[in-house]
Amino acid sequence: MRKSNFVRLGMASVAVLAMTWTAAGAGQAASGACASAPAVRVPYAAHSTVPLRGCDAPGHPRGINGTSRNVNITHKTGAQSETSIAVDPTNPTHIYAASNDLANFSSYNGIYESFDRGLTWASAGLTVNTFCYDPWLDFNSAGDIFFSYECSDQRIAYKLHGTSNWVQSGSLPAGSFPDRDQVVTDDNAGSPFFGAVYIGYDDNGNLNRAHIMISANGQGGWVESPGIDDTVSTSDVIGNNVAIGNNGEVYATWEDYAHKKILNDVSTDGGHTWGTDRTVTNFRINTTTFFISIPPQPDRGVLPMPMTDVAPIGTTFAGRLYVAYFDTDPASSDTNIYIRHSDDGGATWSAETKVNDDSVHAWQFFPAISVSPNGTVALSFYDTRNDPTGKKTDQYISFSTDGGVTWSANQRVTRKQSDESGAGDPNDYGDYEGNDASIANWFQAVWTDSRPAAQNEDMFTASARL
Repeated sequence: MRKSNFVRLGMASVAVLAMTWTAAGAGQAASGACASAPAVRVPYAAHSTVPLRGCDAPGHPRGINGTSRNVNITHKTGAQSETSIAVDPTNPTHIYAASNDLANFSSYNGIYESFDRGLTWASAGLTVNTFCYDPWLDFNSAGDIFFSYECSDQRIAYKLHGTSNWVQSGSLPAGSFPDRDQVVTDDNAGSPFFGAVYIGYDDNGNLNRAHIMISANGQGGWVESPGIDDTVSTSDVIGNNVAIGNNGEVYATWEDYAHKKILNDVSTDGGHTWGTDRTVTNFRINTTTFFISIPPQPDRGVLPMPMTDVAPIGTTFAGRLYVAYFDTDPASSDTNIYIRHSDDGGATWSAETKVNDDSVHAWQFFPAISVSPNGTVALSFYDTRNDPTGKKTDQYISFSTDGGVTWSANQRVTRKQSDESGAGDPNDYGDYEGNDASIANWFQAVWTDSRPAAQNEDMFTASARL
């Protein structure tokens, strides 16, 4: 059942689908017919990553994951896709994780907290009284946690180190309809913008222009950057991912789906002015359809959005900017995980390096990247190499200690496979998963998991190290 065909229709069709759900959703579920539609009104749904509201498959029996390395964070009915994780730099046993909560379209409480390095989890105590999505987490160097999310507008919440209450921003002045956000903090004491907090996104209501929100400390005073991409009159941006250089440079990197590229730009004044777009890579995969259907994610489809990070001060490759993405294999139709790097602020880029080491032309997608204090780079991703049909996924991770030039043998993180290829939640795995580095140089991965012991989908986590 191809539940996501609506994203390729015009806005009139999307509106009809939304009205159909509102008026007759319960009857459709009972009769077996199901129409998916955006969970909120979207100005231009064909180029938006807003989650879909549809019919869930019957829940799996409740069970406890018995494997030693994988921990079920949510144990919750409904779908939990699009996962993010952040490890406290002041205390690596303290971790936050977040995901979409697609069983609940009237409020949001999808953040969880662990005080024992991810072994046990409880609600982090943040509730938003409307439907929200696109969660992303980041700590600053002081141990303050920041959580960016969208509720048809752009929002952020934060909890200062040593306090117990979340502070919610309310709606930020982020254009008409911000989409696919990501928060990042400037943690370099020598940076002229030390302590600043940035949120990358595109404005779906204004031709998907790339922007960032800027705050000196993440607690207020938010302003919107000018449009970053140079294609002012073309709708072509998704996944504006932000990374901070060691001297306070703000790097914005995004998928240009209309022109089959990943582009990058840099600001040296805290995000207030920008240069000329630079090409990181030219895609082989056809991104012009926006969502791309692949066997493990046939319903929602996938977006090869870039994920970025910078090698920290004091490491061999300090200041190196990494961009991870997936693309089709040069000799076949499956997708691989690739990485490129730049040592001159994004002006020039290395050749692409393939990270996955399978020999069966499996599907790898949705890389997440982080760099530890000693410079080790970790890439985690979904991978179908253990399923001959190319539909069931595992989570894998690989490491580089030479600046992304060579990569370790890929480690299987999951102990059970997931299958999102059949009927059920129309969002599949969503659009991304996450990992984060600890100050002790181990990594914590988080992903969407639908193994038989989960309920529809749960958010799972595990730690890994080289």
